[in-house]
Amino acid sequence: MKKSHSNVLLVEILIAVLFFMLSCTVLVRVFEASRNMTLMAGVQTEALTEAQNVAEAIYGAGDVEAELRKLGFASSHGSFSRDCGDFVLYVSGKAEEAGTGQIWKGEVKAFYKTKQQDRQKEEVALVSLPCVWYMEAAA
Repeated sequence: MKKSHSNVLLVEILIAVLFFMLSCTVLVRVFEASRNMTLMAGVQTEALTEAQNVAEAIYGAGDVEAELRKLGFASSHGSFSRDCGDFVLYVSGKAEEAGTGQIWKGEVKAFYKTKQQDRQKEEVALVSLPCVWYMEAAA
């Protein structure tokens, strides 16, 4: 009788340990997801701030390409890009003649870089900031 009582106690302890392990696994995953969301929000805030700074720097610039190069952007296929660590900024746009001046229409985009197991980079869009301004022609 004593032996069966100890077996029941052992099974009860085993079930408690397994429940504890399962609970720990769930909690670790919840905290990991929370940390990843916090990191992503920080990168998104940084990307938005950087995109706004770039948009303000090129706002009204006579030579947008020269201003972007001064900010560290590289030109490729009509757009400009700059690697900022966790994200990449892209600037594209063009000037159009409009009556007595020019309208510059463009967009500043930021993409989050994630590293996958196969070491390829997949870009996830973070920010898309449209930029438009009118510059009067010199008289």
